[in-house]
Amino acid sequence: MRALTITPEQAAKVGHQVWRNETGGRRDDITAWNAAEDFASLGIGHFIWFPAGLKTRFKESFPSLLAFLQQRGADIPSWLDTSPAPPCPWTTRQDFKRNFHSAKMSGLRDMLHATVGLQAEYMALRMRAALPKMLATLTNDDHRRHVRQQFFRTARASPDLYPLIDYINFKGEGISPSETYPNIRTRAPEGWGLKHVLLAMSGTTSDPRSVLREFSAAASSTLLRRIRNNPPNKRWQRGWLARTDTYSRPLR
Repeated sequence: MRALTITPEQAAKVGHQVWRNETGGRRDDITAWNAAEDFASLGIGHFIWFPAGLKTRFKESFPSLLAFLQQRGADIPSWLDTSPAPPCPWTTRQDFKRNFHSAKMSGLRDMLHATVGLQAEYMALRMRAALPKMLATLTNDDHRRHVRQQFFRTARASPDLYPLIDYINFKGEGISPSETYPNIRTRAPEGWGLKHVLLAMSGTTSDPRSVLREFSAAASSTLLRRIRNNPPNKRWQRGWLARTDTYSRPLR
């Protein structure tokens, strides 16, 4: 069984691909505040950061990334180099946009650009923790064996673990009951996380290219099912399928 680790060189490659997936590789978009959201989205994985006092159903992720970067000795701007992390200093999207070229935000972007590989390593830690979480949500022994088999099949086919790392960052593990839509015919809840992609795989070959193509196809079909169950999501179909297509071949 291979260890679920990647080298710094692989992490840098994965990190740049995730960044391209999230933003098209646009340099300034490594710091963003999306319309209709109450928080900033930072880094290659759009880790979210709350202003002081924000109450939301979302889970903040930037402070734990910052703690990881501090532990790894990254060069952190002095105003940000505290423990615990400070709240986001920009309180609204308008405030964020007004200060987009300020010294604070420019320094934040510099740090995020300098730590692309470390951010990918941080994302790899989430991927490593995903399997037991997914298995814990399955009550059927055959399903647990199947998910485990397909998880490691995909890991063995991808030395940089990119498909697993990116899909979890993109659509999650598939373990939250709230992250489902009812099937349009049966009304049974159906999710779209990594667990559901692995359940959709059925192959047994160990040929890496075949495995990657199968993972890509399963990811695409899982997201197309989500669109069928919730048609307004169709506006994202083109970008989603372009992203899942990157899983079908090794990163260059």
